[in-house]
Amino acid sequence: MKYSPFTRRLGIPLFIGVFFFSACSTMAPMVPGGPGDLKTVSEAGEIVAYLKNQNLHLKTFKGMGRITFWENEKKDLTTRVAWAGSAPDRLRVVLRSVSGQPVVSVASDGQWIYLVDHTRGKFYKKHAGGSTMKKFFSIPVTSDDIVHLLAGRVSIDNYDSVDLLRNGGSSGLMPGSESCPTTVSNQKKPCESEDGYILVLKKGWGNTCQKIYLDASRKQVCKVEIFYLTGNLKYRAEFKTMQDIEGYRVPSRLVLTTDDGSGFQLDVDRYWAGVSVSPSLFVLMPPE
Repeated sequence: MKYSPFTRRLGIPLFIGVFFFSACSTMAPMVPGGPGDLKTVSEAGEIVAYLKNQNLHLKTFKGMGRITFWENEKKDLTTRVAWAGSAPDRLRVVLRSVSGQPVVSVASDGQWIYLVDHTRGKFYKKHAGGSTMKKFFSIPVTSDDIVHLLAGRVSIDNYDSVDLLRNGGSSGLMPGSESCPTTVSNQKKPCESEDGYILVLKKGWGNTCQKIYLDASRKQVCKVEIFYLTGNLKYRAEFKTMQDIEGYRVPSRLVLTTDDGSGFQLDVDRYWAGVSVSPSLFVLMPPE
């Protein structure tokens, strides 16, 4: 993978791109077998409705932690990170040096994407409408999807049909799909390796755009995969561990990866739910 000169100057495959991801619109391998019966179709629709309402009242949050990047499946860098979010798509992230000084700040107010390179005094601004930051940061994610993930839920875009399949080697498992072992900070395990379900969302004539891996209760998301029109994986996001904060179940470890071995792991040290945030927090200005 080749990074831009900007990214190389910073010396990291910048995590900020994590905050910008493309919409669900893709063509993936068809799910084997015929359509589910009416009961299964109804159950799948009910689960989608439940997921759309998960942590619905968690509108704002802040956090601090550590981010570890890797390239070609090799660890590249670990650094401190702080963030704030406001649903549906406002986000601010700061990468910090060992001494605590800001190195890079990125923000989105829903209309514009801002980036400040504090070490060089550089300022960048781009219209947010549907764009990603992959050319800078290697993973094509948008701010609204990252806000969803940090709030402990997944973004579900428009779809035409949905299938509910069993995961874990039983009938209906898709070729190449993996189980999604996930743990929670209170020792509960929402996604065991030999149980769970997969929601397969499709558009048009049955083209898969999104797969959502669920635990056995069908209430906890373990992993979500988004696909390109070609059927190739765009990226996957995994809730590796979860924690309960102010009545909300949110990630304590979140991992995003692509099939080329690029990605990052976010370890949450502190998380504040339902905090007050000013709209101006999500607007960056050129350094003086």
